[in-house]
Amino acid sequence: MKHWYALYTKPHKEEQVCSFLESKGCKTYLPSIKIRKNGHYKVTPFFSCYLFVRMDAYNDFPSVRWTPGLRRVLNFGGQLAVVDDDVISSIKRHLAEIQESGYKAHLFRPGDRVVMTSGPLRDFEAVFERGLSSGQRARILVDFLGRWTRCEVEIDRLMKVR
Repeated sequence: MKHWYALYTKPHKEEQVCSFLESKGCKTYLPSIKIRKNGHYKVTPFFSCYLFVRMDAYNDFPSVRWTPGLRRVLNFGGQLAVVDDDVISSIKRHLAEIQESGYKAHLFRPGDRVVMTSGPLRDFEAVFERGLSSGQRARILVDFLGRWTRCEVEIDRLMKVR
């Protein structure tokens, strides 16, 4: 019986493993997200070093196990870890919501402390208020001269304060 299983890959080898398994006839799912970096968009894996494969553990595991770029199939106590279909559906649904809302806005929650990474407000700490409808901009609150001031900035210029 076929189930979803999580695969752990070498760094930056998720797409290579995915392509190899698809060429062998396996059904794969590599959750990806589009990220804007230096003004360009790039599709990257949502879970670094992880992807999912739908396989029959008894028949398909030996061939999947030796995939180039794969470190291991996740297991607990020697038993392969089955990923429920609902979990895969939930991940797909969540990524679709992120895509609809403009990606990066989901990284921040109202009230999160953020810092500006570039521009005229560089190194200013602020509070994330909300993402704006364009998805590329956000409204933040900056403590400027003892008064909270609303500013709209490109969301790419924000970084969460840890």
